Amino acid sequence: MSNRTVTLRLPEDLVKYITRNGDSINQAVVLELSYLRRIRQVSLGELRGLFTSEEWMFLADAFNGTMTDDLFCANKGAFIAACEDAEKLDGTASKYGVDFPDFIKKCEMLRGANVEAIYSRILDFWNHPEVDIKMWANY
Repeated sequence: MSNRTVTLRLPEDLVKYITRNGDSINQAVVLELSYLRRIRQVSLGELRGLFTSEEWMFLADAFNGTMTDDLFCANKGAFIAACEDAEKLDGTASKYGVDFPDFIKKCEMLRGANVEAIYSRILDFWNHPEVDIKMWANY
C-alpha cells in the first residue's frame, strides 16, 4: 500500500486529544481514522437487511440535501424526528409505501453509530448520481 503526504490544519484541542497516548500526530490521525472506519463498517453491517428497499428510498429522499453537524449525525431522537417531519410535512414515507409505524419501531432500536452510518450511506448515494436508487436501496 502506498502512502500519500498531506497537510492538515487541526485545532489544538483535537491535537491534544488524538496524541493523548504519546503518538505522533501522523500516527494518531491514521489510528483514529482507521478506528472510525471500522466503527462505520460494523454499523453499516448491522443495518444490512433491517430496512426494506422502500424504507431506504424514503430515507434517501427524506435526507436529500440535509446537513448534519457533529452532534446531530449520531442523535437517534433527532433522526426519528426528521423522519416524522418528512412524513408529516411532505408525505415522503407514504410516497414509497412505507409502513411508517413499523419503520419507526425499527429506528427506535438503532444506536448512534447506526444513525451516523445511515447518514453517511445516504450522503454517499447522493454524491454518486450514476448509482441506481433501486439497486442502492436493496441493502
